[in-house]
Amino acid sequence: LEIRFCVIYHRNEEPMNDKKPVNIFAITTILLLISTIILGLILGKLIITRNNEAEPAVAETPTISEEDIRSLKAEEREDILSDMKLRLVNGEGSLSIFKSYFPDNIVYVNNKNNYVFADIIPSLAKNTYKDKNFHQDDNGIITYSEDGKVITHMGIDASRFQGSIDFKKLKDQGVEFAILRCGFRSYGSGVLNTDSSFDTFAKNAIKNDIKIGAYFFSSAITTQEALEEANYVLDIIKPYKITYPVVIDFEEIAGDTYRQENLSEKELTDIIITFCDTIEKAGYKPMIYSNLKGFVGRLDLTRLEKYEKWFAYYSDTPYFPYEFSIWQYTESGKLDGVSGNTIDLNISFKDYE
Repeated sequence: LEIRFCVIYHRNEEPMNDKKPVNIFAITTILLLISTIILGLILGKLIITRNNEAEPAVAETPTISEEDIRSLKAEEREDILSDMKLRLVNGEGSLSIFKSYFPDNIVYVNNKNNYVFADIIPSLAKNTYKDKNFHQDDNGIITYSEDGKVITHMGIDASRFQGSIDFKKLKDQGVEFAILRCGFRSYGSGVLNTDSSFDTFAKNAIKNDIKIGAYFFSSAITTQEALEEANYVLDIIKPYKITYPVVIDFEEIAGDTYRQENLSEKELTDIIITFCDTIEKAGYKPMIYSNLKGFVGRLDLTRLEKYEKWFAYYSDTPYFPYEFSIWQYTESGKLDGVSGNTIDLNISFKDYE
């Protein structure tokens, strides 16, 4: 249905001040002429209607007044406000509501607690995941299916903060891969450190037929430091069969100052590229880990498209338009065999050999 809006302007004709004698003959002639024209139009319409019954009638273009437009806008506004109110009363967060109202933007909250409505970059490849294909069981485990078949792989990521882990119990619960923290650079001092649990976790995971990857928490502020971090990682993981990606993890440190917080988008992107290229040259699959704010608000994604992404977003479905290979969907997963009580849970949309 096409509705065309037509605003009709009335010319402001002021009455003449000059008084002139009335010409009766002229008035009579004009009236007669008008009557003849009206009669001709009526007869003509009847003839045209009768002679052209096979032709479709031309619909008149509907018009709508400015008052009607204002009324429609007011109704739409009230509908939106009513919907927002109901969703807020039912416990839905404001950020979730904004996301639904702005599907052409990526909506997130920045460090100043301001809402950001980032444009989706048309040139970047998009993922094809459908929300309806994500399923969560009673234990909080999420899978993704196509044509009724689960196509994702269940995994965890872990560091020394998880305490001791019984990888046999994890295997029995369906865990197929583990991405283990091999080290980190202190976000304050900049000192390089090895995760004290990496060797134990790596050996036990492999022993129980769980594939492993590795991640490094980066605090590099130059490309030289990024190169140093990558080489440090390569030395740590060298003794092990690493089949899943080797990941650079960069994160915001909430409530504290940290080395990377004042880096520009270009500087941070250069650091990521240096790390990933060094890992790739060594024969491993590089990957970038971050959350929505990190990927969209801090990096130049147009320069990072060739690297795989590990996306952290804690919800029932992911919210990220671009391609990503692994989704970390909770940091509070519950699995038997983890002494630290909770563990990060992930699904991978591809298997790595």
